[in-house]
This record gives sequence, C-alpha cells and structure tokens, in this order.
Amino acid sequence: MNMKSWLGLMDDIAPLSIQEPWDNSGLQIDYGNEEVQRVLVALEITGEVIEEAVSKITNMIVVHHPLIFDPLRSIDSATIEGDYIVRLIRSGISVYAAHTCFDSAKNGNNDYLMGLLGIQRFSRLNMPGKGFEESTLARVGMLPEPLPFYQFLERLNRALGNPGGIKVSGDRSRLVQKIAVCCGGGGEYYQGALCAGADVFVSGDIKHHEAQRARESGLAVVDAGHYGTERIFVENMAAQLRSKSEGALTVVESEVVQNPYDYILPHNNE
Repeated sequence: MNMKSWLGLMDDIAPLSIQEPWDNSGLQIDYGNEEVQRVLVALEITGEVIEEAVSKITNMIVVHHPLIFDPLRSIDSATIEGDYIVRLIRSGISVYAAHTCFDSAKNGNNDYLMGLLGIQRFSRLNMPGKGFEESTLARVGMLPEPLPFYQFLERLNRALGNPGGIKVSGDRSRLVQKIAVCCGGGGEYYQGALCAGADVFVSGDIKHHEAQRARESGLAVVDAGHYGTERIFVENMAAQLRSKSEGALTVVESEVVQNPYDYILPHNNE
C-alpha cells in the first residue's frame, strides 16, 4: 500500500478532523518509505516495542499514544523520547498515532468497549450546559437489562482482559443499567455521567476528588486504569486495519505488555 493510500485508510478509521484541539495525532515519523507493508499495532512507543517492530520486520507502527506530543526544540538521543526517535529512524520505521480521534471515532475505543459490555444502543456523553455540537468523546448507553453492580464489574473485567488494579466506588449489590464510559483518562466526565442519569461511570486516572464527588452524588465509579481501559486499542485497531486494507497490509499485534504498574496484593490477616 502506498503512503497516500495508507494515510487515507487511517483517516477513514480515525479522522484527524475529530481529534481534540490539544492533541497531536497523525503521521509522527515519516521515514520516507514509499510503501507501507507490515504494520505493528501497539498502545505506545517503548524500547521493547521498537525491538519488537525490528524483529518482526515492520516498517510502520500504529500507536494510540502520540510519541511526539509537545513541540520539540531538539532531538537528543540522551533523552528517552530522543532515543526512541533516533532508533526508529535508524531502523527505517515510521510512526502513526491515532489518539483522541480514535477515542471519538465510530467503532473506536469507546464504541468498542460499549460493544464488549453488551451495550448496543448508546450515544455521545454531553457535559452539563453543553449542546450536542459540543458533545464529548465519552459514551453513555443502557445494558439490555439491569444487573447487580458486582456482576457488571465481573463483565467489565472480562471485557478488558483482566487488567488488574480496578478500583471501585459504590454499593456493589445495587442494580445498574445506564453506563457511561471514557477510555483512558476521563475523570472530568463524571459530571456528564451524572447529568445523563448514569448509574455507573467507567474510566481511568480518576482523581480523588472527582471520585469523592461522584460517590456523594450517588454515582458508582470504576477506575479501571489508563492502561486497563485502553489496552483494547491494539485488538480493535488491528482488526479494522485488516478488514479495511483488504489484504494489502500485514498487520501484527504487539505482544509487549505496556502496563507501567505492578500490583501489590493486600495482606491477608485471616
């Protein structure tokens, strides 16, 4: 697939026009390859991912988190970011980031999670006092039938692939049906979830005071972690690339575990 067709394919999957104003999605490193042949899909660039891309003979990496986010004044191989950039260029590997454009896109991260949870009818989540044209990238919808909160948590954990470290606030025996989700760091959207009458709000990186206010307002909160809610990016993006490229690309899913945290189990005093 030539580069022009590749860029068109990516814009079809995750249109750059819908990314957040502060974001930096798109082609981040263009090594100059005329053809995109083998693509590695990963959550983000790390040293291990670069090694994997080289070992699997790929010439393009698609990531969710942009490698280059803030403007660069220099590329210094003594820094982590600079080292990544130098290694990628030396290896002849280009990088494309699909960040908030994929969060917001049809069939992107948030739509995909709703589907995994069995929620087929959903819409964009609005913040209080905002109209539809200012709707967020988060989603809200209804489970087919009410479930005890603890059963919903079991379903969520399975949907996310048992990521570990899920934090929960709320009565686990209560029935829940209306669910709001925002993959990644979306704690501020709890206010939209409250306004929409949601029973549960699922996201990652929810701040202490956001969770406290939500709890006091009667909204159950699930912080499944930034990694936990976005690890589904790899399988989802890879599947869309395979389907829409119609055999023109070889798509490889990264096997590198990119959760930066390990979890310590609480001491059992029994």
